[in-house]
Amino acid sequence: MANTLPVAGGETTGHLPAGPLPRKGWLEAGLDIVLNVSLLCELAVLFGNIVARVLFHTSLLWSGEIAQLVLTILAFVGGALAFQRGQHQAVQAVVQRMSQRWQTVCAVLANWLVCALALLAGALTIPLMQTRWHTYTPVLQMSQGWFILPMTIGMAVLAYFALARLWQQPRGTVLAIGIGVLAAFLILLYAHGQWGPWNQGSGILWVSLALGVVLLVIGLPIGFTLPIAAFLYVYGMGAASPKVVPQTMQSGVNSFVLLAIPFFVLAGYLMTEGGLSQPLAEFVQSLVGHLRGGLLQVIIVTTYIFSGISGSKLADVAAVGTTLKGVLEKEGYKPAESVSVLAAAAVMGETVPPSIAMLVLGSVTTVSMGALFVAGILPAVVMAICLMVLVWVRAYIEGRKPGPRVPFRQRGRLTLKALPALLVPVILVGGILTGIATPTEVSSFAVLYALVVAVIFYRKINLRKFWKVLCDTSAMTGMILFIVSSGNAFSWALTRANLPAKIAEGLKAAGGSSWLFLLLTVITLVFMGAALEGLPALLIFGPLLMPVAQQFGIDLLQYGIVLILAMGLGSFCPPIGIGLYVACSIGGATMEETTRHIWPYILVLLIGVLLVAFVPWFSLVLPHLAHLGG
Repeated sequence: MANTLPVAGGETTGHLPAGPLPRKGWLEAGLDIVLNVSLLCELAVLFGNIVARVLFHTSLLWSGEIAQLVLTILAFVGGALAFQRGQHQAVQAVVQRMSQRWQTVCAVLANWLVCALALLAGALTIPLMQTRWHTYTPVLQMSQGWFILPMTIGMAVLAYFALARLWQQPRGTVLAIGIGVLAAFLILLYAHGQWGPWNQGSGILWVSLALGVVLLVIGLPIGFTLPIAAFLYVYGMGAASPKVVPQTMQSGVNSFVLLAIPFFVLAGYLMTEGGLSQPLAEFVQSLVGHLRGGLLQVIIVTTYIFSGISGSKLADVAAVGTTLKGVLEKEGYKPAESVSVLAAAAVMGETVPPSIAMLVLGSVTTVSMGALFVAGILPAVVMAICLMVLVWVRAYIEGRKPGPRVPFRQRGRLTLKALPALLVPVILVGGILTGIATPTEVSSFAVLYALVVAVIFYRKINLRKFWKVLCDTSAMTGMILFIVSSGNAFSWALTRANLPAKIAEGLKAAGGSSWLFLLLTVITLVFMGAALEGLPALLIFGPLLMPVAQQFGIDLLQYGIVLILAMGLGSFCPPIGIGLYVACSIGGATMEETTRHIWPYILVLLIGVLLVAFVPWFSLVLPHLAHLGG
């Protein structure tokens, strides 16, 4: 199980159970200002670049350098703020079954490890910053040291927040565990000096992986587990300086396409807080509410459409679940059944553009972001049809009668009311296909469009709420980008250990074929998607498995869609899928009741994933028609 914090419009994540959080003070308020101003400045620059290119046929050449600086600020300063607000993803299945005393022990240990990681990584960035200080960017002639500084500051802030959490814990426990962590560190140094480095064989790799598993079990968030495991591998092997870990973390957020993440997150918050979900639900109910299992069908179709607005599966769950909960209860649907459909529909929405999972996968692989966006549309339709057929069959067996049809005139009024929201996915995909803007640039337009619709058309956003949305976006983006940076360091370690080649050799030695490899991929990603919650699983296994898939002759575009769907299915699988707990909390059902109802939907989703995996046409036909390659 994972602790969850529902956040409208953004991801809902596991958090570190470290006792009560310190009250928001001057430091948090100051960080909010820095992050929000950075986000707004980059939004202006990015949208200005589109205007300059379309109207004046020129580009702001310096925009890429500003984008890189903003991403570094959001990743490390925002990542520290996300830690303070308990938004980092952590697996709590074991910890929550412990006694209160052992939960405290695990929380203290986790916070000491976060503090140690922050101090070590922060210290190693100082010489890195010094070496780059006299190297300048080509356009603005800005010192490269400025791109390292946010990581140094972020790590210092992270260490402060971790110490603040420890200050709230029992002094004896904090002191004893702190001494233990220091002793373990000194023993490692001594052993390495006496018998290391251990650069023969793969023993240190498996020790690092085992340590990562143990840290996950005690509840350390994945964003901190990955760099600790990477540090142990790099230091134990002795093949590179430990400075390579913060260096690869910093370089992991240098991709321009990652800038789409904060803007799609911001657009999702604005659209959810701006009241777009209610008109959408009413419109969809007028279309499919008369089918057997009517409101459950409405959940599926509404989630599909809303997925084309928010980009976040858990935002979809929060928006659609909250909007339809009361109506479902009034119509006599069991909460566990409604939650099961809600969770299953969120899995389907993983490949509906814009998708944060697509943005992350595109940033760490060579697959085209625009091609991924287009490739995901039809597989999501396949999943939706599978779910709708199951809902219809179950409703037929239970004797549920079709509902009344909505009069045509009323349907027209509801369509007009929902039209501003319905136009969002059309504009986003259309902008990419017509070549007017890249996916990253389209994300800036999505923010401005969402703001106009929420303020002028639906009149749900004021200045105070807009500032709160910015604060939520900065922290949520910080968490996502921090995990991306951590995953880059861990992926570097796995690649250095030659793990992709070993996996390929193992599959070939076992008589592996492309269909067997795809089947193993689905099984692996479903399991790891549940254990690691989505994005970390993609970050680790995307770069790891893509080269292997290429060796089997599998189209990388199709394979990317399979990875995303399998990962999404794992995120909502009982008993540890974080997304399922979020759906339960929103739908008002217990995990035990939902688990009994959800298995038919899990089975149907698995069939849908396998259809997409073994029939490449679903993923490739639209990109080929649009002349988009992988």
